[in-house]
Amino acid sequence: MNDAEAAQQLQTIRTLMERAALYRRALGPVLTMAGLLGLGGAALGWSLPVLTREGFLRLWFVIAGVAIAGSFILVRKQALRAQEPFWTPPTRRVVAAMLPPATAGIAVSIALIGLHPEGRILALALPPAWLVCYGLALHAAGFFTLRGVRQLGWAFVLAGCALAGAALTPGYDPSLSHAHLLMGGTFGLGHLIAGCRLLLEERNPAA
Repeated sequence: MNDAEAAQQLQTIRTLMERAALYRRALGPVLTMAGLLGLGGAALGWSLPVLTREGFLRLWFVIAGVAIAGSFILVRKQALRAQEPFWTPPTRRVVAAMLPPATAGIAVSIALIGLHPEGRILALALPPAWLVCYGLALHAAGFFTLRGVRQLGWAFVLAGCALAGAALTPGYDPSLSHAHLLMGGTFGLGHLIAGCRLLLEERNPAA
């Protein structure tokens, strides 16, 4: 590593440390919004009810898309308010860290949907796969943002492993209705708790 590269690395680290408070302000609303969307999606899927394979996938892909779009809008709005650029080197590092697990999650989802189109199999396999891959993405991003993001990532990974282990238990046979509740209780509730915690910490810096 030459002097220019070393200086760039040090500048990136310094920028990440200086922006710890900014990440907290941005992540609080983002995680809270994602949690509410997850709980809303679970309630919608359970109450309608959405019990077909196509309906289940369509609902949760829409929820994921709205969460990504809403996160972009919230972060972009905060960047404009703070008169800061949005696509900064630290932001690029966070996105780059999350891309491999996210890509793996998409690939695993496509494989599961193609190999096991039955709704029962998807109810068993998709929530654990999504949880583990998403948790790994959060854990990777946590090295460039806040330690709490890594902890949340671990929580999702462990929850996914627990669901995968439950799938091997005799008699465990969740329907798509139960899969909606699993998604709400993991993605929805997990994001909501983390987001509310960050919002409380932002309001009470002494905590």
